[in-house]
Amino acid sequence: MADKKEIIKSLNENKTEVEIAEELGDLKSQLNSMQSTLDQFKSSQSASYQGGKNKSMESQQAQQISNQLIQQMSNIRNQAQQQEQQTQQKLQQSIQQAMNELSQVSQQVQTSQVLGQMNQFIDQAQQQLNQIGQQGQQGQQAQQAQQGGQQAQTQQQGQQK
Repeated sequence: MADKKEIIKSLNENKTEVEIAEELGDLKSQLNSMQSTLDQFKSSQSASYQGGKNKSMESQQAQQISNQLIQQMSNIRNQAQQQEQQTQQKLQQSIQQAMNELSQVSQQVQTSQVLGQMNQFIDQAQQQLNQIGQQGQQGQQAQQAQQGGQQAQTQQQGQQK
């Protein structure tokens, strides 16, 4: 049975997951911006290399650092995407669970209402049976009184003769 506390807890968890998803979206945007900057840096390094015939040690190191940063950013982006997908899946599961719990509560309320109506019908039927029983007793009493009156009348007639 789902109660209100469980439903509220579930909805709060959903809210937290939505906030996490938004933060992951912001992180993804920042990573894209960094990727663009690094791409520009890489292309400027490449142009610098092509412009001069001798590649200096500094240029090689800058290229290696650039490649490492690009790889790290790619890894971070992939992780962020995976986390975002997982968060969305969890959010969908939590929403489905909350909907199921609300449905169960609704069914329980409907069942309770039906049981209440059945109790009312039973009470009404019991009252009607009680009335019928009372009417039957009154009818028997009237019949007995009538028979008693007839007997008394017969006795009086017998005494008069």
